[in-house]
Amino acid sequence: MDPDAIENLKQKHRTEANVKFEAFYKDKTRLDAKALCVDAYEMILTNGRVAERDILNKFRDVEYQKNRPPQPNWYQLNSKDFSKELYRNRMELKPKGQNENYLLNLQDKSLY
Repeated sequence: MDPDAIENLKQKHRTEANVKFEAFYKDKTRLDAKALCVDAYEMILTNGRVAERDILNKFRDVEYQKNRPPQPNWYQLNSKDFSKELYRNRMELKPKGQNENYLLNLQDKSLY
């Protein structure tokens, strides 16, 4: 197909779609055109919020794994993970249970 023909076809479909949308929006026999548009925008925003919550929960999981308490018998490790577990032990020993409160907040998936 000719590239100019494709562009002409695209423009024709855009024009038709715009005319149909204008007719749909201005049709007074429907219940409420503005309410339908508002509902559509609310759905778009809701989908965005759900995607954002999923991203935040993934970040929370990474942060929790970084700050979680050390595994049992971490002090007996002979691998390269010893330094990571030592760091986790130091984080767990923060005064007044700061790390425990932080971890509890990270585990709450309903926070947004």
